[in-house]
Amino acid sequence: RDLHLSIRRQRQMCIRDRNRTLLGIQIKAGQNDRQMIRVLGINISRLYTIVFAMGAALAGLAGALIGAIQSVEVGMGEPVLILAFVVIVIGGIGSIKGALIGALLIGVLDTMARLFLPIFFELIMETSQALSLGSSLASMSAYLLMALVLIFRPTGLFGKK
Repeated sequence: RDLHLSIRRQRQMCIRDRNRTLLGIQIKAGQNDRQMIRVLGINISRLYTIVFAMGAALAGLAGALIGAIQSVEVGMGEPVLILAFVVIVIGGIGSIKGALIGALLIGVLDTMARLFLPIFFELIMETSQALSLGSSLASMSAYLLMALVLIFRPTGLFGKK
């Protein structure tokens, strides 16, 4: 619990201080106009290396923390990575709000599909077939939602046009 609160406080400080610290201002400026930052004398390659290193360190910390809960093996993050891609595509690339809404949509849809599809199919077919078909369609539900979003809104729900 204390570790969770500590990580939460540090995350809030990083978000709040992004506009206050020199590094945060440089990162934000480099995101908006890379050439202008270079003209102002800031080594943009070094800045991007620092940002990459910070991201890699956070990913390493997350891996170490999850390693205490789950067994560590090669490829253990692939299912999460694929779902994260689906969430980003649904929400819209570059949109934090879209990623949050996309994650909520995928979570609720997946849970509801796993709960209700087998029950629905039991009404029209045998129990074993209903469970098999219901669980198969529930696994596909996230990808079906992604396809529907891409058909009607190719940039995602909150993507930039």
